[in-house]
Amino acid sequence: MRKSITCIICPNGCQMKVEYSEATGLQIAGFRCERGAEYGKNEFCRPKRIFTSSVKISGANRGMMPVRSNRPVPKEKLMDCMKEVKKISLNAPILERQVIIPDILNTGADIIASMTLERKK
Repeated sequence: MRKSITCIICPNGCQMKVEYSEATGLQIAGFRCERGAEYGKNEFCRPKRIFTSSVKISGANRGMMPVRSNRPVPKEKLMDCMKEVKKISLNAPILERQVIIPDILNTGADIIASMTLERKK
């Protein structure tokens, strides 16, 4: 199995080639630093992403509020996270970084508010 990966850890944007076979194991080429090698390994074996979305909010000067995960979640769980977030509706006030959903889907990541929204006056 082979995959081309562009590293996003630093501005270099290394173009890595990652390959796995039972005979040779995991082979990574094209990185310039150890952080890049680790990124290539993780992206190949178990990719993760920061989850971002919006939720409904009442009592504020806007109807939607941006939320995100406080750490990356497994890429294969992103759509399931979306389904969970879609179920909720908030009431103002909400503070930036306030936990909205703790440990979403047992990923170890909390869904947090991306901004503060005061109660509408």
